[in-house]
Amino acid sequence: MEKSKKMPEWLIVLGISIVSVLAALMLANTTSFQTLELKSLDMRFGLRGPLSVEDNPIVILKIDDQSDESTPHRWPWPRSYFAHVLRNLNEAGVKAIGVDVIFDQPDKYGAREDDQLREVLKKYDNIVLAGKIARTFEQKSFSNMIFPPYEKFITQKSHWGLVSLESDLDGFYRRYIVGDVYNDSLYNSFAATLYQIYTEQDSATLSMDESGFHLGSLTIPKYDVNSMLINFIGPAYSFPNYSFDNVLDTEDFDLLEDFDLDTFDDPGDPEFGISPGLKYSGLLKDKIVLIGSTMQELHDNFPTPFLDAAGNDSISAKVEMPGVEIHANALLTMLQNRFLRRVPDALTIGNILLALLITFFATRFLPTLWSAAAVLAGFAGFVVGAIYLFSGYNMVIEMVFPTLVVGFAYMGHILYHYLQTQQEKRMLRGAFAQYVPEKVVQDIVANPEKLQLGGEERVVSVMFSDVAGFTSISEKLTPAELVVLLNEYLTAMTNIVLDHNGIIDKYEGDAIMAEFGVPVPFDDHPQVACRVALRMQEKLVEMRKQWKKEGRPQLEARIGINTGEMIVGNMGSQTVFDYTVMGDHVNLASRLEGANKQYGTFIMISEFTNAYVKNDFYTRPLDLIRVKGKEQPIEVFELIAERGQTLDSTYLEMLAVYQRGIEAYRKRSWNEAIEFFEYCLSLREDDTPSKLYRKRCLEFKLNDPGPEWDGVFTMTTK
Repeated sequence: MEKSKKMPEWLIVLGISIVSVLAALMLANTTSFQTLELKSLDMRFGLRGPLSVEDNPIVILKIDDQSDESTPHRWPWPRSYFAHVLRNLNEAGVKAIGVDVIFDQPDKYGAREDDQLREVLKKYDNIVLAGKIARTFEQKSFSNMIFPPYEKFITQKSHWGLVSLESDLDGFYRRYIVGDVYNDSLYNSFAATLYQIYTEQDSATLSMDESGFHLGSLTIPKYDVNSMLINFIGPAYSFPNYSFDNVLDTEDFDLLEDFDLDTFDDPGDPEFGISPGLKYSGLLKDKIVLIGSTMQELHDNFPTPFLDAAGNDSISAKVEMPGVEIHANALLTMLQNRFLRRVPDALTIGNILLALLITFFATRFLPTLWSAAAVLAGFAGFVVGAIYLFSGYNMVIEMVFPTLVVGFAYMGHILYHYLQTQQEKRMLRGAFAQYVPEKVVQDIVANPEKLQLGGEERVVSVMFSDVAGFTSISEKLTPAELVVLLNEYLTAMTNIVLDHNGIIDKYEGDAIMAEFGVPVPFDDHPQVACRVALRMQEKLVEMRKQWKKEGRPQLEARIGINTGEMIVGNMGSQTVFDYTVMGDHVNLASRLEGANKQYGTFIMISEFTNAYVKNDFYTRPLDLIRVKGKEQPIEVFELIAERGQTLDSTYLEMLAVYQRGIEAYRKRSWNEAIEFFEYCLSLREDDTPSKLYRKRCLEFKLNDPGPEWDGVFTMTTK
């Protein structure tokens, strides 16, 4: 039989390239990778950084908390306020004014308020009001409704534009609707109408075709069917801004007494160094003033590519951008003709072909490590080029799709089994490196058979900890202060867990879930879990001393520990999973953490854990409890200290008497139990469990619980 001919190398290379492109196309069109592409755009904004606003003609007039506090009426204000401000702005020489507030209904303060605003709108032709087109999805179809300004405000001189904003897949706002269609009519956006007025192109009509939107001499490139990409100049509050009451405050308008300074129309006095108010300062002359809300409770703030902003202390915080400033960024993009444009498709295709050629030669003629370095260097060059095109030329090149193509091509040129081995080790290390001690990671990587992917039943100790009263503490701190305090606390607690070969399962705000005895088994995990809990409390005592000196909140944590058979393994989907534990014993540990509050304790362990550790640690019984959702009661204990630790003799005496009190309580010997618990309190007056049982015994002495009483306390909350 004639041997089959070997497939030509060029055909293999072509096949790998085609498969790589097809696979990349499939992935790039999924929601996850489309979101990643959007994040790559955010990265370019972040690396480019904020732009200068020195020659910017736009000023923001904020409807803020200061203005709401200083005005006689609370928000929503009478429309005479807006009439007064619009008149004042025109007297200050403002060239165009946009009011990002929907006035689609009569004023609740009466027709006279609307009449005052109408008179101003009839007088000036440089004011743009807000309207919107609302989309609803019902019965598998979209429907639109348009909401123009209240008919009384539609005058020969007034203008209005759409203020509707639409988010991207990840909930961020990067696009701006330039014009929207309703009943076959194309309506201007808020920014487009302001552009017409400011550039004195009032007669120009907005139109659109495949190439983009056209407004007089301006062509706006499309990003999608009705949007452009906004070229943000920076994070929130980058534009010059003033509070609404700064313009409202004149001689003929009275703010509340503490705020009424008549600053807007103050002519100033150079002789005494008094600067003139905004009316005479020239700061507003020939400007575009946008009026809009910045108050958090009005929910007109949105995440943008500059969501993470550095404060004065260089701590990054999440700062959403007011909607009025998104309009300002879109308008400035139009005014400065700094549109973000997609690079031509030919350039993208050329880049992909060049990258495929480099990948082929690197994998064909270089050792594996050197070929990887070459591909990575090419990728780094591509990223630098994309950033350069964005920062220098306002050009946006797609990053995820070309990267996927090269990635698939590279994998196709490397021996499958070698990559499979490396991928397995990277997967194991990546899955556990953030949660377990380094020596455990090394053991798993060296002996992967110790970790069964999927789920297996195993006896494990699980710990839950939570900060007491965290909600009230968080309300007293700024977001930046809260992040610093919480990170300091979590770091210290996490280090203790990892130092004792525990793993961090997850964080939920201030709460920590940790396991002991997984993924690599060890026999004394109940003792280790208890030892960790005591070390955490000891560390918190030290930290509270330091926090007290610094005037910061002094955190206290409650801990619950349980030991039992649980399902252990990787839970989730084939592509996204988490190493965790599941089962009733996990839920019980969580309930014990919360149950501490009932008894005034800080470490509670179950009877199952106590059975393992009672010879190594001081514990005392707290109660027989029935947790929410379970019928079978369990006994719970307070973890006090390790046996090797020296305890005060008075405290040891109190523990012994307390034990006798519990026995009397469970036998219904109320008088005897009361005497024991009162004696406990004479030895240690702040012992909360003794106080609790003394109170119970007194109540039962007066109101006998009846023959059905079994000594079990039922928890009604989780």
